[in-house]
Amino acid sequence: MVVPAVVFAAAGCAGGLDPGVSQTPACVPNGGTTTPPATFATVKDVLKGGGPTGAIDSCVSAPCHDLNGAAPPPPRMNLVLRDDANLYHTMTTYISTGCGGVPLVNPGKPDQSALIMVLNGTCMNTFRMPLACTDEHCWDAGTIAALSQWIANCAPEN
Repeated sequence: MVVPAVVFAAAGCAGGLDPGVSQTPACVPNGGTTTPPATFATVKDVLKGGGPTGAIDSCVSAPCHDLNGAAPPPPRMNLVLRDDANLYHTMTTYISTGCGGVPLVNPGKPDQSALIMVLNGTCMNTFRMPLACTDEHCWDAGTIAALSQWIANCAPEN
């Protein structure tokens, strides 16, 4: 009878032996190396637009994600992506209804972050961003990987 008690105790431990309990930490601070670097500064650069060919529009371009912008359409809360004191808070608290109710940035979970989903074009009811981009008007895989790594790294503000 001692053996089943030990097995039962081990099955309930915090080591992740319970079925359905993830053994992976939610965040991996400072994990992975990308080019460009996986930093909030890179996130801000992406929002400013440009890209390698200069063909990518800024996210705050009218009529999109600036104050009183048209995206997302009412009655949803407007997503303002200006590089100001509110940007980090906005990105880490905004819930995207167009991507199935997932956060824009879900620290530690890039695959469950609307930012990555819209850049890859995998949201249910939202166009690929920048708005319906194609070819050189979209962000390249390396840049999206950097943003994904930043989120996987717990999305640090500094």
